Amino acid sequence: MKKVLLASTAALTILSASTLQVSNVYALEKESITDTLLGASDKLKDGATQIVSAVVATFKDIKGHWAESSILAAIKQGIVSGYPDGLFYPNNKVTRAEFIKLTVGSLGYEVGTTNGGAWYGPYVSTAKANNLYNESDFPSSDWSKPMTRLEMVHVAVRAINKTAANDKEFMYIAVKNGLISGVGNGKLDPDGTTTRAQALTVIDRINKVRNGETLKVDAVALANAEKAMNAKTDFWGHVIRTTNLPKNAKNYPYILEEYPNEMYEMKPYQTIDTNSMQLSKNDIAYNSKPTLDLWKKTTEAYYGQILNVDYRTIDEKWATKAFSNANQSSRVMLADMKRYVQYVKSNKIIITGNVVAEPSMVMMSKRFGEYYIRIKFEFTLKNFNKYESVMFDPFIGDHSIKFKKGTRYEGYADIPLTTNANDFDLKVGGLTSLFNFGSIVRVAK
Repeated sequence: MKKVLLASTAALTILSASTLQVSNVYALEKESITDTLLGASDKLKDGATQIVSAVVATFKDIKGHWAESSILAAIKQGIVSGYPDGLFYPNNKVTRAEFIKLTVGSLGYEVGTTNGGAWYGPYVSTAKANNLYNESDFPSSDWSKPMTRLEMVHVAVRAINKTAANDKEFMYIAVKNGLISGVGNGKLDPDGTTTRAQALTVIDRINKVRNGETLKVDAVALANAEKAMNAKTDFWGHVIRTTNLPKNAKNYPYILEEYPNEMYEMKPYQTIDTNSMQLSKNDIAYNSKPTLDLWKKTTEAYYGQILNVDYRTIDEKWATKAFSNANQSSRVMLADMKRYVQYVKSNKIIITGNVVAEPSMVMMSKRFGEYYIRIKFEFTLKNFNKYESVMFDPFIGDHSIKFKKGTRYEGYADIPLTTNANDFDLKVGGLTSLFNFGSIVRVAK
């Protein structure tokens, strides 16, 4: 029992995005959890029953979880463990860096030391050297960003010694080989985030495929993947649909498969007077993919900060990074962000979330000279002492919903993009909000 308690208080290998900085201390932990739970003198020959019982007794949020077997396999292999509070947190998001580390560790590759750099540096280098990761697979500018399913698929397919010409083919190969299944009725959800449980399930499946095992395939997801691979797509490789269109489909140059009609039909903010279809006909910025890529990146980077805060790790770098993606004319905003950092610490705030900005859903207000980009977002207020000003958002306190601790919310919003310079390097506007501009927010389905 003493050794089991030791595991629950000392074993820590992988952390969520919100505690990434802390993981630097533990990321290179060499001791396997099986060695922590079982001493050399009391291991059974087959060991499995005792290990499973000890692990489940220690991490009580594993028992009965849909990914229990994959989690146990990863723990037994020594590539992941739990948190100091004795829980495993299978539903926490996994970052790009963490998934690379998991994959490299699972495949048994030798990893060098950090030499003072980022903790994940040696794992990324090892992944590149062994063709698990290619810089064209996904953006690597922010390794602490939650790993999307599509990004995970790139690594997973390469891990079974296969490759593809584009994102759609990567997804098809992953589904065909049983590495991933659909998310509800075969939905591929390429932009969806990845949890610890999902990541470890994929890692488990990678090892099985590499060992020659044939895995069960989600037939509906495979049909969807094949359809997507052969379908007409937009500039970003997203599948364009031609059936079950939203009522206002004429307001957009095309409708994408991955977004529900509700997102398209959301009434725009009252100052917006030019829709996407109108912009597609004659607007220089809207018809420039590099410009739209920049707006998407800026918006996601801004809300990647706002929706991911942790009082245990936050510092003024959070404010500096967030403000770098906001309109630079509002210097008071940076000061407010720095004050918010201190408030996060004193109020013990933890927020996790994710946002996807859709470049085909850009609108404009000629009256104010602003563009707006529509986003899909989700967030959870995991911890706080006082609800007041819990999120850095000017209108959260005025919203009709008082958001509950621990509940995941989702929705859509139009984010204003402005600049104080005469160019198209637009930043998130100073009065941006997830809870204004006609947004939709509700408890996640």
